[in-house]
Amino acid sequence: MIRRLLLTALVPALTALAVTPVVAKPNPAQIAARADAILKEENKTREFPQAAQVDDLGFLRRIYVDLIGRIPTDAEIQQYQALPAAERRTQTITQLLNRNEFANRWAVFFNDMFRVRYNIDGGAALQAYVHEALRTRVPYDVLAKKLIGAAGRAGSQPETGFILNDDADPLAMTGVVSQVFLGIRISCAQCHDHPFDVWSREDFYDLAAFFGKTRRVEQRFKMRLLGVYLQEMQQTSILWPPEDKAKGKTRKAVSPKFPFELDATDGPNHHVARLTQLREELAATAKAKQIAKVQAANVDDLLDDAVDKAATKKESLDVFAEAKKDVRSIGVGADMYKASELRHALADHVTNPLNKQFARNIVNRVWAQLIGRGFVNPVDDFRKDNPASHPRTLDFLAEEFIASGYDFQTLVQTIVLTPQYQRGKLTGTVSPPDRLAAEEAFATAPARRMISEAFFDSIVQAGHLFTPKHRPGDNMVTVVSYQRVAVGVKDDPKKPNLKPLPGSGGQAMMPGMNGNPQAGVGGYDLERGIEIDFKKALKKEEELAIEKMKAVPDAVLEAEMMKNMPDQKQRMRYKTVEVRTQVDDNPVFFSSMKMASPAPAGHFLRVFGQTDRSSLDEIRDHSPSMRQALMMVNGKLTNEAARVGPLEPMYKLVAGEKANLEAAIDLAYREILTRSPNVEEVTEAKAIIADAQTPIQGMADLRWALLNCNEFRYLP
Repeated sequence: MIRRLLLTALVPALTALAVTPVVAKPNPAQIAARADAILKEENKTREFPQAAQVDDLGFLRRIYVDLIGRIPTDAEIQQYQALPAAERRTQTITQLLNRNEFANRWAVFFNDMFRVRYNIDGGAALQAYVHEALRTRVPYDVLAKKLIGAAGRAGSQPETGFILNDDADPLAMTGVVSQVFLGIRISCAQCHDHPFDVWSREDFYDLAAFFGKTRRVEQRFKMRLLGVYLQEMQQTSILWPPEDKAKGKTRKAVSPKFPFELDATDGPNHHVARLTQLREELAATAKAKQIAKVQAANVDDLLDDAVDKAATKKESLDVFAEAKKDVRSIGVGADMYKASELRHALADHVTNPLNKQFARNIVNRVWAQLIGRGFVNPVDDFRKDNPASHPRTLDFLAEEFIASGYDFQTLVQTIVLTPQYQRGKLTGTVSPPDRLAAEEAFATAPARRMISEAFFDSIVQAGHLFTPKHRPGDNMVTVVSYQRVAVGVKDDPKKPNLKPLPGSGGQAMMPGMNGNPQAGVGGYDLERGIEIDFKKALKKEEELAIEKMKAVPDAVLEAEMMKNMPDQKQRMRYKTVEVRTQVDDNPVFFSSMKMASPAPAGHFLRVFGQTDRSSLDEIRDHSPSMRQALMMVNGKLTNEAARVGPLEPMYKLVAGEKANLEAAIDLAYREILTRSPNVEEVTEAKAIIADAQTPIQGMADLRWALLNCNEFRYLP
């Protein structure tokens, strides 16, 4: 009977014709060429010098750092140079865009933009979610909609971390959404009419009303915290007039209103119509693939599989029916996952294709990230008295980004294909005013340092520290540490307790994290961090975990809680003991792009510019400092990267039977500076190596010097 019913349902699908439409994809090279032509027209009235195109190896170093967050290896340099000269740049760009490291590098950009913090509710899951969205090419407007309209439990619904980052405060979120997604600073209007722009206090409250019913709620069961949720309430908290202006007046609920103006019609390039056509074709393609998949399957196999699934489902329902009923009875998830109609409406307004400001904002941010300055600076401060330097170019790129289906990789590819991205630098003889004019016209590459994560990973890559480079047991050292331990209860010395203090062995980890957030943060080693397992961080918790909790008697839960509570009546005696541990000091580092972020204060990443992401207006400070210099001169990362290990290619060129000092020097330059040395540099390198006790130590000195030079940390 079941087989007959299933066959009846499948026949129409099996007989349908699977016609796959052809999707017209955007051409980044053509878009880049058109953007260049428009920018040149806008530069006609300007006077400025223009730099030549950056050389091939300079471009290779720049594109690797910008697209995947590290310098290229020697093998990658050779692979690049083996490509036809006319095609090597475009081929390399395409290849890097399709690597997993692209998601690693640009997740850092979005984590800064969204102010993702691992230590807030759902922070680790949100960091993993942003990474996964980039890896799977989720359209940017879809990502924005999910973050603005998210509902549910922190962690299990990772998108909620964006709103929970500010404790779901409606007034805070108003400024965040406006500045992050539109590049408009409306926060000043929270307390008074904006002094430099058109936004009034009423405009701010109209926008805040979209968040007025959203609350952060803690769900508890049997004295345990089950989770933190975004919940929608019946009443709004946004009332007018504001409390400081009410003076006894009746305050009324504010009706939500989007205060930003949308375009009245499609643009001359028909970007909205092209977006609509693209998404209709993509939807038709997806449907055709589903039909083709059904056609390709064997009917009997489909029927057998369906029958098996039906039987399994029935058995599962029999086993867990009572447990599920109990979970529903305690109300877990009942109202917690209620979607926010107001925030979904706001998300639709923000991402509306006729709201070109949404696209302008992200285009301006990415352009600034890759070129060194934006069309509008600061990048999140669009206003009438801070106009774009090249408004037509910005509008064109924004429209093409919309027409591409808000495809982020296409946007990045377009920008790196422009002549503006591939410019070299002006010589040192150019005067500062002329240099500034050229930078404002995007006719030269401004001085640009690697972001701290790319700097970290480039040191690790140059020093072969992603994998062990020493043999096991070659670097045994004694590590001395001091621990405070409890030795008994005061007035009762006969009861020693030589256990470390509670919490001294580590801290509670967020889901998907490995390690201690403070491990190595102090003393000599300031480069360690927590690695996030992105896949694990995105796993949703099963309802059975709550069901198991419900099965535990109340008395047992209470006893467990009492056991974990400190006994205030007992006063412990402590002493500090020296602990000596033998360790194999053969360090291996993982990518900083996968570290829980932001890193702890004092960490390498923070010293070199990563912010704590607590302030909406905080930006990375790329200016050099004495602390940075000291960390590079004395830090463990730099010194370990400089050391030559027997398991890396350099070793046999320096100490092997076929040692070749000039080849070793050339390899050091290529691995660290992505180029070969000139004659003068080879002579200096030989002198450095000759001054050391052994060639191995001399090569370590040379590598240390190269890692500490300005050429290493600045992009070509």
